[in-house]
Amino acid sequence: MGTVKVKTLKLYLTSIKSYQLNRRIDCTPFSDARLERIIQGIKRDHNELARSIRSPLTRPHLVCLLRHLSSADYKSIALRAPFTLAFAGFLRVGEFTYREADLQLGSLFPKWFITKNSINIAADSSYMELTLPGSKTDPFRKGIRVTIAATRDEGCPIEAMKYLQRIDSQ
Repeated sequence: MGTVKVKTLKLYLTSIKSYQLNRRIDCTPFSDARLERIIQGIKRDHNELARSIRSPLTRPHLVCLLRHLSSADYKSIALRAPFTLAFAGFLRVGEFTYREADLQLGSLFPKWFITKNSINIAADSSYMELTLPGSKTDPFRKGIRVTIAATRDEGCPIEAMKYLQRIDSQ
């Protein structure tokens, strides 16, 4: 029984609990700590690896990452802008990325994903407005406007975006 099978076991237990809830049958056994210990024992017995500890992405991490990106290479410039934008706007990965297959949407693409037209930088460069066409917090896809302030340092999303726009317009 590997990782997939332990996940399947948990799925089965959830299905049984749901079935019992629908039938108004007592579900207290599912809250018993012994059940979780049994599942943990199965994981240990089948050598399922524990989850690795993840540390939060902090501003010092972002700045360190940005220092490794070249300011002359287009790919690095094109990465710097979304990295700083995503960090400053607290964006989820799915809000600023897309898969190649998503390009098949054609003219509908901007209704689902961020494009250059989603970004409006203030004349004085003190902030920018990002319009998210859709988000987990916007299930009806009305669009959410996020205001992002300039930080005036090496991790400034406005400066990174302006630099990318200048490079793209050349």
